[in-house]
Amino acid sequence: MFPDFAAPRKTDMKTLFSVTALSILLAAPSAAAPFTPGSYVRTVLDASLSLRQAEQVFKQAEDAYRVSLLDAVLPALSLSMSDSFYDDDEHFLHFRPSETGSRLSASLNLYDSASSPGSKIKIAGLDYKRARLVFLIAEQTEAINALGRFYALYSTQQKILIAKTNLDSRERQYKDTNEQFESGTRSKIEVTQSEGDKLSSELSLAQAEAAADKALMAFNELIDAEPEAPQEVQISTQSVNVKLPLPKEDVARALDANFTLGLQKATLERTRLANHNAVMADYPRLKVDSSWAKANIFGTGGERWVGSQNYGVGATLSFPFGFFGVQNYLNVREQKASLSAAELDLKNSVRDLKTQVLTAQKDIELQVKSRQLLDFQVQAQKDATDNLLTEYSLGGASFLQLDSSQTKLLDASNSQITAINDLDLALANYRVLLGEKIWEPQN
Repeated sequence: MFPDFAAPRKTDMKTLFSVTALSILLAAPSAAAPFTPGSYVRTVLDASLSLRQAEQVFKQAEDAYRVSLLDAVLPALSLSMSDSFYDDDEHFLHFRPSETGSRLSASLNLYDSASSPGSKIKIAGLDYKRARLVFLIAEQTEAINALGRFYALYSTQQKILIAKTNLDSRERQYKDTNEQFESGTRSKIEVTQSEGDKLSSELSLAQAEAAADKALMAFNELIDAEPEAPQEVQISTQSVNVKLPLPKEDVARALDANFTLGLQKATLERTRLANHNAVMADYPRLKVDSSWAKANIFGTGGERWVGSQNYGVGATLSFPFGFFGVQNYLNVREQKASLSAAELDLKNSVRDLKTQVLTAQKDIELQVKSRQLLDFQVQAQKDATDNLLTEYSLGGASFLQLDSSQTKLLDASNSQITAINDLDLALANYRVLLGEKIWEPQN
């Protein structure tokens, strides 16, 4: 029952102490939540300086695309003014607005067989698309790097716990061996061997702690934290649910959405347009332009305004044939050869991506099965070691049996942690192949 605060009543010391303690706990700042792979990646992306630089390059490309659009659809304006401040008639500095010459002109390309406004817009759009894909690839690279640092810290922290457990087991064995040596049931050699195993476990623990310190500094570097600031990381304790076999349709998904392949496709398309324009420039070139110009724009009006302007639409046809067309022929052949090479390069990348996806599927299937086996082996070996420790303390199990079981448990536990890391990183890299944003939650 909660106390009735509406009516005054005598409060005992126990109730007062409980309320005060609860108030202190509620007022105290809550501890920072442990990092998960997803939260760490997002924090790294927010703090990444290299990613901010890539973002600036992307924004520049975005601005360049807008400028290209405006250049293609809007006329080019030009304003010029001229005056003579000093001449042979008047040997002094002077300025008369009425004698100032001025001209406002505008021009717009309506058609160009070698570089039309529509072609310029397409090229600008492809440049923007390429810049966006470059930025997404930079995000993917930074995210994969972050996951590597995350699992490196997770692995080293878990291996410290494993090393401590192993050291506890070795210390218990050493204690039991000494006691049984005093009672005459164990030999001096077994005592020496047990002491050596204990010292080796202490060294393993020190090495694990040193590795964890290094991994912590690398972890903190990416989030701009103090190098030795303590961090807690956690992953799901449940086995990753991967539906096997992975769908073959993922190959088509990768070919459609992979960022690197998309960048290569956009680059090829841009090369195709640029080569087409270069080839057309070596053939008879037709250009249609519109122009307008107004002279003496200051201080004029009425009929004088009309009389001092001109406008029109004109066409030019040029025949660039070099030395009897030899250069033109060689230029066209060079452009076609470079385009063919780029197309072959794309085909090779498509083949390679298909192989990468299918290979990754097989690797993930093996890693899932390997992790399941290691989970079973660790639990079975732990049970066996606990039983042998009990038997050893009673003088039943041999020194070699217990030593072998402890070593197998240590190796299996470390392999289990490595398998967790390898599987999660393999799944992240698989999502990269499929063109997914691995810094976003998976659907």
